[in-house]
Amino acid sequence: MKNIIIIGGGSSGLSTAYELSKLIDKNEYQIIILEKSYCGAAQTGQCCGFIRNYYNVREMAFSASESYKRIKKMSEYSEDLALVRKGLLVFDNIKNKESMLENIAMLQSLGIEVEYLEGEKIKNLFPGINHHNSCIAYDKNASYLNPLHLVKYLVKKVKEKGVIIRENTTVLDIKESKSGFSIATSTGEIKGAKVVNTTAASTNQINAMLGFNLPVKAIKINNSLYRVPIEVNQTGLAIADFENLFYMIPHREFVDVSTIALDLKKEVQALSNGQFEFDHVFIEEYQEQLLRRLPHFKSAVSLGGFGSCIDITPDYYPIIGRINNIPNYYCAAGFSGTGYKHFPIIGQLLAELILEINPSYPELVNFFAESRLQQNILGRKGVSDSYFVKD
Repeated sequence: MKNIIIIGGGSSGLSTAYELSKLIDKNEYQIIILEKSYCGAAQTGQCCGFIRNYYNVREMAFSASESYKRIKKMSEYSEDLALVRKGLLVFDNIKNKESMLENIAMLQSLGIEVEYLEGEKIKNLFPGINHHNSCIAYDKNASYLNPLHLVKYLVKKVKEKGVIIRENTTVLDIKESKSGFSIATSTGEIKGAKVVNTTAASTNQINAMLGFNLPVKAIKINNSLYRVPIEVNQTGLAIADFENLFYMIPHREFVDVSTIALDLKKEVQALSNGQFEFDHVFIEEYQEQLLRRLPHFKSAVSLGGFGSCIDITPDYYPIIGRINNIPNYYCAAGFSGTGYKHFPIIGQLLAELILEINPSYPELVNFFAESRLQQNILGRKGVSDSYFVKD
């Protein structure tokens, strides 16, 4: 029996294991997940758990929409998964109105429920919000799904399918051989016919063992938490504000605020425990940004925050698929903070590539391929579906 080794037990790794387990011949392959801590401990567990369909690129929107449909179905069949619909308001400068309207038309052509808001519509939806000189899109089905509840669900599913999960297992070295790969770990050596690297921000720590790097940077993000009066937070709507550069996700007890302006000079590696220090200066900085859009946030009380990171590529789209110069080696990385929103499609794309099955979504396979980054594609700035970039 041949082993398929998945390094990383987050949403992408678990989804890949689950999709593989539905397709493999169990007499031919054994799927093994290696996780240096516990499943969901890294970026999946540190993410805000938000799922949206609003993107300004068709392929990303299609992947998100297809993933959302599957996540919704999962939640309908499992009492452990509560998909909480919140809705997302996307703000941009009014000068970009035509571009936003074109983008909304593209999303609607995919069946995504999104609309343009103005006048009384925005006043009724979010009383007291400052929308002067802004254009506003409304992603109706943007939702919250608790990341650790999802991890628990996927762990249960893959174990039922015979997948082996080895937690607290650090990969120390990988060597290619004629039969595949020899992987030295903190709990012993293991052989693999195929290897999948789904460690996201840690991807190049693993890739370096095979003598190469992908063009992926891990950039630090600070999340600040605030408590606000119930009447202030009663709408339950999330906001992505590309004028004031903040991302706000409301929860029952607090709101989670982070930035959508990346400083590419702040490349980081996680601390030994996989965590990141929180920079307290952002408590006041975010609140100032919030007040420009939400005057009632003057009553917000800080609850501290936490550090996390996102992994990005030069064009801000992920790399998903086989690595051309290393047979039977696959990666999923560079999600720019959106991997959690796409995990069902990520898993399917990788599973079909690994087993050499005709892809269900060939256009996505091409769009996410590593090879596109070898064609002189430059990084983007001012991207209204992910992040702005600070020079």
